[in-house]
Amino acid sequence: MPSDMSGRRRFLCAALLAGVGIWAPGHAASSPAAENKEADAVVEALQNRVNATQDFVAEFRQETEIKTLNRTIKASGKVYFKRPGKMLWRYDEPKGQYVLADGKDLYMYQPEQAQVIKTPLRSAFRSDVPLSFLLGIGSLKRDFQYRLKPAEKGINVIQLTPKTELGQVGELLLGVDAKDSELQWVRIQDAVGNVTSVRFSSIQRGVGVKDSLFRAEIPQGAEIVELGAGTGP
Repeated sequence: MPSDMSGRRRFLCAALLAGVGIWAPGHAASSPAAENKEADAVVEALQNRVNATQDFVAEFRQETEIKTLNRTIKASGKVYFKRPGKMLWRYDEPKGQYVLADGKDLYMYQPEQAQVIKTPLRSAFRSDVPLSFLLGIGSLKRDFQYRLKPAEKGINVIQLTPKTELGQVGELLLGVDAKDSELQWVRIQDAVGNVTSVRFSSIQRGVGVKDSLFRAEIPQGAEIVELGAGTGP
């Protein structure tokens, strides 16, 4: 049976699937390009809202259902985005954990293992991964095929299918408020049935998030593990 450490690693990867998206090569998506005018309107309104915003801050609650372990891992905290290429997921639970992008590199800190994983942002990010459009990197209409699924209590549900070859993904959904086109939640199911859901609340846009927030702080005693090439000191 997988260890709890393995579960924690899955949990951190789930955060990336929701906020960054590190994907392995897989089979090409076969869903046809969306032609529905209503879907076009919903996607365009969401993209326009994001394009008009330099930064935003929100609280988040995350749940990852791990089928192989028959358990659910929960997390919560605050997330900060600033275009282009900066973000910080600061976790209250698990306490001290963070995922940070400073525009050049991506850092993931795992307190229980006293380890910071560092990788070049260009290796971790592609335009056709979840939420990359929030950082000014991707475009929903350019990088995805999409269609509307049945709405959920005033929330438009967009199903995205990457146009390029991405693996480990079973289904990717975005929940968008029908009134103001605000992104409310993200739901990702991987190829083996694990489901990660991230819900946003208390969203604030254009608050003037400072660049200093996105400077990686390496906790004392933490080991730095560098993945990929080209990272600096």
